[in-house]
Amino acid sequence: MSALPLLAPLALAAIQRELILLQQLATQPEHAALREPVAQLAGLCESVEDVVSGGICRLSGTSETLQGLLDLLRHAEDRPLPANRVAGLLAPLQQQVVHACSEIGQIL
Repeated sequence: MSALPLLAPLALAAIQRELILLQQLATQPEHAALREPVAQLAGLCESVEDVVSGGICRLSGTSETLQGLLDLLRHAEDRPLPANRVAGLLAPLQQQVVHACSEIGQIL
C-alpha cells in the first residue's frame, strides 16, 4: 500500500489543529471580525472531512467486494463464465467507484 491514503488524514488533522488556533484567536475582542469567517472555515473543514471519509469507506467496501469477485473467478477458472454475468458483477462496483470519485472531486 502506498503512503498516499495516509496523507489525507494527516493533512486534515493539521488543518484541524490550525483551525483550533484560529478559533481561540477569534475569541479575543480585537479579532472579533474573524469569528464568522473562522466559523465558515470550520464548517467547510467538517464537510471536507465527511466527504473524504465517506469516499474512503465506499472505496474500501468496493475493494473488498472486488477481492471477493477475484476469489470467485479463481475458483471458477475451470468453468466458463458468461461475459454478461461478469459484467453484471462488475457494473455495481464501477458505479461505486464513479460515485466516490464524483463526491471527492466536488471538494477539489
